[in-house]
Amino acid sequence: MHSKQVTTLMLGVPWRRLAVLLLMALPAAAQASDPFVKPTPEELSMTSLPGYPGAPAVVLYREEIDHNDDLGYIKEHYERIKILTEEGVQKYANVELDFVRTSGKHYDYRGDGNGADVEDIVGRTIHPDGTIIPFTGKPYLKTIVKAMEGKSEEMVFTLPDVQVGSIIEYRYTIRYGNWMVRDVPAWYIQGDLFVRSAHYAWHADIYGTAAFKILPPGAELIRATPPVPVPGMDSRRTIYDLVVKDVPPQEQEEYMPPLSSYGFRVLFSYGTGSSADFWKEQGKSWSEDSDSFMKGSSKLDEETQTVIAGASTPEEKLRRIYAKVMTIENTKFTREREREEDGKTSNVTDVLKHNHGSSVELAALFVAMSRSAGIKSYLMLVPDRGKNLFTPYWRSFNQFDSAIAIVNVDGKDQYLDPGSRYCTYGHLEWQHTLVTGLRQVKGDAAFSETPADVYGSNITLRVASLDMDARGQVSGKIDLIFTGDEALIWRQSALKGDEESVRDGLRKMLEDRLPKSLDVTVGSVQNLEDYEQPLKVSYGVKGDLGIVTGKRLIVPADIFESGSAATFPQDKRETAVYFHFPQLIQDALRINFPTGFEVEAAPMGDKYEIPKRAVYSVNFETSPTSITTRRNYAMADILFMPEDYTALRSFYAQIETKDKESVVVRIPPSAPLSAPAN
Repeated sequence: MHSKQVTTLMLGVPWRRLAVLLLMALPAAAQASDPFVKPTPEELSMTSLPGYPGAPAVVLYREEIDHNDDLGYIKEHYERIKILTEEGVQKYANVELDFVRTSGKHYDYRGDGNGADVEDIVGRTIHPDGTIIPFTGKPYLKTIVKAMEGKSEEMVFTLPDVQVGSIIEYRYTIRYGNWMVRDVPAWYIQGDLFVRSAHYAWHADIYGTAAFKILPPGAELIRATPPVPVPGMDSRRTIYDLVVKDVPPQEQEEYMPPLSSYGFRVLFSYGTGSSADFWKEQGKSWSEDSDSFMKGSSKLDEETQTVIAGASTPEEKLRRIYAKVMTIENTKFTREREREEDGKTSNVTDVLKHNHGSSVELAALFVAMSRSAGIKSYLMLVPDRGKNLFTPYWRSFNQFDSAIAIVNVDGKDQYLDPGSRYCTYGHLEWQHTLVTGLRQVKGDAAFSETPADVYGSNITLRVASLDMDARGQVSGKIDLIFTGDEALIWRQSALKGDEESVRDGLRKMLEDRLPKSLDVTVGSVQNLEDYEQPLKVSYGVKGDLGIVTGKRLIVPADIFESGSAATFPQDKRETAVYFHFPQLIQDALRINFPTGFEVEAAPMGDKYEIPKRAVYSVNFETSPTSITTRRNYAMADILFMPEDYTALRSFYAQIETKDKESVVVRIPPSAPLSAPAN
């Protein structure tokens, strides 16, 4: 039955019969007697996807039904996937279902928390010969992130005996509590696989909904009008229905904007009137609620005065308050807290009392203490631009990931990030730069832009001093020094794991860039917790360096780029290039050769640039027995549109060619590594 007919059929039907009629109207996949669709001969024999050579799999059919019952909000999902390659087996036989299980009521901008549970998982594998292997295993829970309002988990299960040519299919239900507060569908129609057919439906039990949508050509989001009354409730049921066919996969390339922000999608939200009216009303309400949460108290004032004692300037006071907040446990990186573990968290004084809080709560505490110190301060909600970009037409506070603080000193606003653990004072975590957020203003709220970062705030120094012996073996020391976002990434990695996991990650990171013939060990890691100091990592390296050709040794001029691949190999690009943050990388490398070895030839220095956006320079200094390389790379911009791609690709091709140049060293006849003379 056509989706429009389904929608028309439901109009005027008593709400308790809707579930029954929905079951009748949906495809055979939804029938209670058989939860699966019988495969066609064409599906069983399918070996590839026309137009997409090498595609690992294809979605044959997908269905998402969102509705609610007396117990809460429900999402029903059904997936049929044809596996085409071994890569598809490895990637799709294991099913990971993301959901959030909330573990307590914390202050946040998203309203009260709600729980989520995955139920009614069924699945099967069908081989090309039609053999059916039902899923009889047991799913298990895997915690992946301890988020600000609870813990994010995955329900993981593995479908049986998946092979190239198999069809896998599975159903599950996610049940949420407190559906009226925050649970509305977000249909991300486009993903990493081609979708032959998909059906989406939502039965909204609140009158007044809105949809922000970007749909494939020919698709139509059908909305039932007028809304259907819901007996016993002060609301009406609005039904949305969408059928899509032949949806291409989202193109995935390196350095892309977040996929969720530009693919085909439908994002729902509650509310009547315009988006501008929604944000004006809800923004003001949020600001008032935030002020209530940040209301001063004698305990807060007392703690603030203790912290700022002896400070004479607003800047010094702010730095001390910032340092105090950084000592408080940030539950984004530690274990989740149960609802009443330390008592109810109703205000910032409770955050002080409990000595822990979410990222939003800690930002609010910083603002409250700054106000107590007599400094104008405001809270601002921001999205994480690594995940999504803010869409004003989507009336949902779920777009906001965290909160930052704005302080006004001498009439100028400064942006601080006390909710980002280990973020340097005066610096915003890169995810919170150059984004549109919602900030407090006097007695109200307004949209505002966060400032851009500068490359001078994110510096990586790479210093190597290596000595070569007569056999061509090098040994020595490499120091990496990080400031800004690169240091912050490693510090927060330690919070999610431990120091050993960070040491292992730091080792692998350097190994990937150096020649594969070098062994790398991590020595010291300094200032891992001292966020106001550069993060310093010392390595030991040893191994072969260079290639012997006759009486000469060919050695890379800059070992730090020897293991890197081409950044932009493709001739054309349809999507923008999106770097996380601007940065400056500076290399200083010296290789000392043994007695009798002589530097015969070295590359010439050079410089390339994209005016006002990026610059690269390299210089080489030689003596008879040593080579010193000094390399500088600065990327000042983070976004290059497709029309800028040719210039960007050319810039990278030039510097990557230069980085692969070599030093020619003459080898004495007595050297053990000399190749036999012809």
